[in-house]
Amino acid sequence: LWILAGMVPWFYMSEMINQGTGAILKYRYLVTKMKFPVSTIPSFVILAKLLIHLLIIILMTIIFLMTGHFPGIYILQLPIYLMLMALFFTCWSLFAAMLSAMSRDFKNLVQAFVTPIFWLSGIMYDASSIDAGWVKKIMLFNPVNYFATGYRNTFIYNVWIWEEKVQFICFMIMLILMISVAIWTYKRTVREIPDIL
Repeated sequence: LWILAGMVPWFYMSEMINQGTGAILKYRYLVTKMKFPVSTIPSFVILAKLLIHLLIIILMTIIFLMTGHFPGIYILQLPIYLMLMALFFTCWSLFAAMLSAMSRDFKNLVQAFVTPIFWLSGIMYDASSIDAGWVKKIMLFNPVNYFATGYRNTFIYNVWIWEEKVQFICFMIMLILMISVAIWTYKRTVREIPDIL
């Protein structure tokens, strides 16, 4: 159950990392054939994958119920994690999709890093049990680790989102950074994208 609680958000995040990166290339006809706001294209992928993710969450909740591990009132914080995850990976998708439209090599680079991200993100192990202090500090700034831990806090440990203040602050720093980078990349590349595609 512990691994399941970490794997469920990973399925959504890995889809967002991979398919979000190629969103503009996939829907290039919207950019080249008509005047369509490029910034909304990554949201197609987000919403499609979010519906699938919600079905997987329902299935996971049923499995937890069958094994006698219902999260109780803590499940009320799940929409907060979902909203934060969707927001972060929408920004990631906008940033990465713009770069991959400019250079196909960027998409290949991202796909090459998905497996290392999985193994370095505390999906299969508890990142808080790492002895090296500097590694723990780095893991605090890892959004994938934040959501895997958040799902475990909801379904297993019964910990509220505000009880993990340091993790939340570190994630918010990463979220603000991701929003800033996505906006900057969008403004720098949006005019060139139709010509390049």
